[in-house]
Amino acid sequence: MKIIELYNKLCQAIPQSLSCEWDCDGLEACPDPEREVCRVLISLDVTNETVQKAVEEKFDLIVAHHPLFFGGLDGINAVMPSGKRAVLLAKNDIAVMTFHTRLDALSGGVNDILAARIGLEDVRTVKNGEEQIMRVGSLKRELSLEAFARLVKSALTSGGQEPTVIVSSAGKAVKKVAVLGGAGGDDVALASNSGADTYLTGELKYHQELSADDFGINLVCAGHFFTEYPVCEFLRDIICQNIPEAYTEIYFSNKIETV
Repeated sequence: MKIIELYNKLCQAIPQSLSCEWDCDGLEACPDPEREVCRVLISLDVTNETVQKAVEEKFDLIVAHHPLFFGGLDGINAVMPSGKRAVLLAKNDIAVMTFHTRLDALSGGVNDILAARIGLEDVRTVKNGEEQIMRVGSLKRELSLEAFARLVKSALTSGGQEPTVIVSSAGKAVKKVAVLGGAGGDDVALASNSGADTYLTGELKYHQELSADDFGINLVCAGHFFTEYPVCEFLRDIICQNIPEAYTEIYFSNKIETV
């Protein structure tokens, strides 16, 4: 299957119509859309190390969650960081396709996977305008906030690394949980309005961490990477469904470690 054919297939499964208006994912690098896909590297992020691995091990394609040029392209040159990656990809005929907020919103995507990882049942989507990213569901049994934090740490440990879990208590036991992988700090009010007693996300700013009492909801922050990395398995599965003969590999791209 050609790169452009695979991208079109993945767009059918992960529709761009689900993306937030501000998002910039898609077929971000494609020196040769007619190139046959034989080796696919799957990663949460297109880091320098991800690109270097793809070059050294002769991958045809990188499929990732976070956009390659999220902050904009500095220029197609080897001086600026994003430009350097673009040049290296072009020189080695490596394509990059990314699926960001559409994969967050997708049924069975980032947030449904996160909900399943921590054992939520009766999961439903919480709408925020046109966005349908947050999920809310219930644990089988009520837990203390400390016990829930331990559950999250265990459920999201990946690549031999444990997430650092930060909690802010509103004085409630944990039973009904809202989840939003990645940067969910701006949606604390939405989680509270959903009726959840606890909100699990990847990132919270300091003033947001302090707002548990204000919104009457426990806050649990488990790291942007760890709350979204499990979706890489989903991406591999969907690629293998379309090109079962291709070699696929998931690259653990986390560069943030606890020391």
